[in-house]
Amino acid sequence: MQVNLVHAIHGRVRLRLPDLRKAADQLWRSLAHWVSGQTHVIEQRVNPACACVIIYYETGTSDALAQIVADLQALSISELAALIVPAIKPQLPVPSRPGALLQFFDAISLLTRLSEPKAFAVSSVSLALTVVPVPFIMVLALPAIFVTAWPSLQRAFTVLWRERRLNVDFLDSLAILVSLARTQFFTAAFMIWMITMGDLIRNKTASKSKRAIRDLLEFQTTQAWVFVNGELRRVPAVEVLVGDTVVVHPGEMIPVDGEVLRGEAAVDQKIVTGESVPIERRQGDVVYASTVVREGEIVLRALRVGQDTTAAQIVHLVEEAPVGETRIQNYAERFADRLVAPSLALSGGLFALTGDANRLLSMLIIDYGTGIRVAAPTTVLASMTHAARQGILIKSGSHMEKLAHLDTIVFDKTGTLTHGRPEILDIVSLDERSFPARKILQLAAASEERLKHPVAKALVAKAHTEQIEIPQRLESEFRIGLGVEARVNGYFIHIGNGRYFRSKDIRYGKSTHRVAHFNNKGWSTLLFAVNGELKGLIPYADEVRPEGRDIIRILHKRGIRNTVMLTGDNANVAAAVAGHLGIDRVFAETMPSDKADIVRQLQAEGHTVGMVGDGINDSPALAYADVGIAMLEGADVARETADVVLMEDNLWKLITAIDISRNAIRLIHQNYAIIAGLNTLALALAIPQGLIRPDMSALLSNGSAILASLNAIRPILEY
Repeated sequence: MQVNLVHAIHGRVRLRLPDLRKAADQLWRSLAHWVSGQTHVIEQRVNPACACVIIYYETGTSDALAQIVADLQALSISELAALIVPAIKPQLPVPSRPGALLQFFDAISLLTRLSEPKAFAVSSVSLALTVVPVPFIMVLALPAIFVTAWPSLQRAFTVLWRERRLNVDFLDSLAILVSLARTQFFTAAFMIWMITMGDLIRNKTASKSKRAIRDLLEFQTTQAWVFVNGELRRVPAVEVLVGDTVVVHPGEMIPVDGEVLRGEAAVDQKIVTGESVPIERRQGDVVYASTVVREGEIVLRALRVGQDTTAAQIVHLVEEAPVGETRIQNYAERFADRLVAPSLALSGGLFALTGDANRLLSMLIIDYGTGIRVAAPTTVLASMTHAARQGILIKSGSHMEKLAHLDTIVFDKTGTLTHGRPEILDIVSLDERSFPARKILQLAAASEERLKHPVAKALVAKAHTEQIEIPQRLESEFRIGLGVEARVNGYFIHIGNGRYFRSKDIRYGKSTHRVAHFNNKGWSTLLFAVNGELKGLIPYADEVRPEGRDIIRILHKRGIRNTVMLTGDNANVAAAVAGHLGIDRVFAETMPSDKADIVRQLQAEGHTVGMVGDGINDSPALAYADVGIAMLEGADVARETADVVLMEDNLWKLITAIDISRNAIRLIHQNYAIIAGLNTLALALAIPQGLIRPDMSALLSNGSAILASLNAIRPILEY
């Protein structure tokens, strides 16, 4: 099997498996099962959408990573397919006595399992029956009470048996059992009704979020106009292939991600990028599946189709993202669970002193944990959905929390603070007789042709614009971040920066004043040498994003204390760009390998660091940062490595992402205040005798969870 290394850090590696790109889910489950069983593997996570597997492995053995990769390469598709049955049907161990007891609870759960809407309906019926003042009718409510109370009973027993601790479900279960023992059927039914209502609200929130995200896949059910053998035909959108020529008429949904070949149109991109008004798109622009042409008509070339489109990737990432792993929630849940034992002790002590069973029951009903368990995941899910509809992918709840608390943001310059499309500004010859400007451009373009670097592309584009024929080069050697060495037309060519020329012992002192003049303008300069002698200068510049200065200013207003720029440019160019943008700190003349070290240096200084980048060489820094943020038009590996993806080539989305994350944390704090306030009020009223009945205690305690859930869904309602 083909295995490509995407990126690796100590103890963690991401591998791409191109052979499995279109594989069925069962095959990916088999792969996960197989990887988990390999020596040195601690944990694995597969991502079928990008045909990747992330492996966490033991670092004590030097050849652990090499062994894992070698074993994967030796594994065939047929061998993997043979593992499907054991992968999805593992052999269960023979249960011991405790296991048998847990299985009994699980069996009862299967018999009594209800969906949230059905559980709420059943609990409503049981509550209605307990209101009727006829003993026989009230007793009829017992089966419904048992069925709807069982999930809490099971959770309480499971945690008590397996973890030897009490949790908030134990308090709920004990209160229900005490109510039933005292034949207070209404109190028990009312408690369960409030619990099931909270579960129903949480389920509705999740369903609404999924529906909002699933709307992005509507393009898969549409028809597309495609040129087939020169004839325009209407075919299902799922049958469109990469490279097909697609025509989109006014009012139609765009069925693919594509590049506009001709025509102009106003495209409503709200569902993907969150823009409130249609955006004009013309030749050369990129459009996205699920967006709608409001006016005009365009012909486009399909770049990504089906599950590879931006819309489909949004759906996959949001549905797969873990939402309940924020530190604030974990801390609050642990705190709530720790209150269970003191609550029991206080309730039992007061009962021993007073013998008042109603006061005991009122205090047992009060718990802080049920609302906490609901509030954070609901808020995070709603906020992630809201962000996705604004064209921002936040891949988990923990990343959202970290994004809200950033105090330092590091920007890679090229492609992030700039457009990443440098322009050749001039060709300066230092030997007009032997090497005029056109000849320098010809030799430079030949040396750089077929390289992927933006400056190389700019040189080749400049040669084409000047209608210069580019000769073939015989050999070349490219050094990342420095320059290129090549043989063209019998000449030994060097093109690069000052560091590269110093490493090659090529003198360039006579150009120093001109280079300084260019640098002071914010331009960078390529040095051009023939046979070891400097012959020309090639100044170029990458246009700074027009929104860059405002973005930095607003980040400072948002409390981001440090903005940092990383660039391979020399200090003078870097200072000119940073001064224009208002950047606080600059690291100039950095090599790609330096970026991750700088991020770790900032973290060692006590900063919470976000890294914004778009290139392959940004991936290690994105992985090491507290929050890695990638631009849509960047490299695939950058998007895969990043924790946040901005789905539009626009830095304003960074501000929006931070604002959404901070609002989510504020909502969580608001919800905790609601839960703590109402439960504390109930507790204060329950301790003095006669001030609160058990049913009112249930209303305050469980009502706090419902109010918090309703407050948590506000991000979805705002859209």
